[in-house]
Amino acid sequence: MEIVQKNKALIVPQTIQHDFGSGPTSFAHGVVRGQDDPAYFSHMRSGRPLLNEALQSAQLTQQPAKLAGKWLYLGGLHTHFGHFLSECIHRAWAWGLYRDQCRGALFLPNVKEYELDRHLPGYAKDILGLFGLDESNIRYITELTEVDELVIPEPGSQLFKPVSTEYLRYLSTLQLGERLANQPLPDNFSPKVFVSRKNFRMRAIAGLHALEPSLQNEGYFIFYPEMHPVLTQLKVYSQAEKIIVEEGSAIHLLELFNRIDADVVVISRRPETKQFNNIVRARTTHFVNYNQVILLPSLSGDVANNLPITDIRKLADFLIEHGFASPSLAVDPDWTGNVKIDIFNFLLKHAEPSAPIFKEKVIDYLRSVNKFFKHVEAYDK
Repeated sequence: MEIVQKNKALIVPQTIQHDFGSGPTSFAHGVVRGQDDPAYFSHMRSGRPLLNEALQSAQLTQQPAKLAGKWLYLGGLHTHFGHFLSECIHRAWAWGLYRDQCRGALFLPNVKEYELDRHLPGYAKDILGLFGLDESNIRYITELTEVDELVIPEPGSQLFKPVSTEYLRYLSTLQLGERLANQPLPDNFSPKVFVSRKNFRMRAIAGLHALEPSLQNEGYFIFYPEMHPVLTQLKVYSQAEKIIVEEGSAIHLLELFNRIDADVVVISRRPETKQFNNIVRARTTHFVNYNQVILLPSLSGDVANNLPITDIRKLADFLIEHGFASPSLAVDPDWTGNVKIDIFNFLLKHAEPSAPIFKEKVIDYLRSVNKFFKHVEAYDK
């Protein structure tokens, strides 16, 4: 992994209108690049820089603030759990090399959140602590700033890109096993772990929680990660022998491991997504992906608001086939009732009567629901 040191480096912060949450063509933040500077001065995804040069140039008309001394650049800060882990920690590997040379590390927060005093959530402090970073080491950049000396590390990992062997070797130096040795496990822990999104049912596969009692009968520990601190979550994953996890933010915590000893199945919420597979596949020897899901049509025009549905019995068969459950795994006969409840609640939550062609969107949604259940009935026959 590379590192560049740049004198009189100019940093463009996040803005209220742009960067995280505004779409990939709206990124302006980063270190201003000269002709020979690497792409990773900007935020990186899929091996490419996210940078709207016109937006960045528009931020350069003001007089920059001056920051004396030598600092480590960490990049943009996103306080969403999954995005923080997948996009904001992968330059921190360089802190151990430069902490004695630098006055601190620089994060670029969302300006509006910063002004509301939303800096680092507790989980972010715990995660950065694993890299040896304390919040007292961090300075937040919210205005155009010229830094005397800036150390800019290449991000060791990127969203939508397979993790490199070099970064995995670095992660092994974190020695999570030793750090977690005295961390207690939750009550009733079992090394077979089902990571539940039951508390996020409007952002989960419809009715999937109906499978939890069946998995409990198989000896699974039903784990709600949002109810536990980061170190407990890491301990659970480090001690697991089998992990069943639905696509979601919780998976990104696995990015702190260089190796996962458990067998892992990722249940996709979107048929074509591969970002979560990239996280797990490189870290475990037994990984499978279940992606037999259907996305119901969007009710709002936002592609993120498509409810995923699947035949829970087919998922159960998949788990049996790949050794994550015994042939005696039983599915609640009323699983379709749970699916229908989630489908109806999703409709109530996301339908926007004032939106254009509202009626057509609802009809399209209900037709897709009807088509799905006709397939279910045909399977029963």
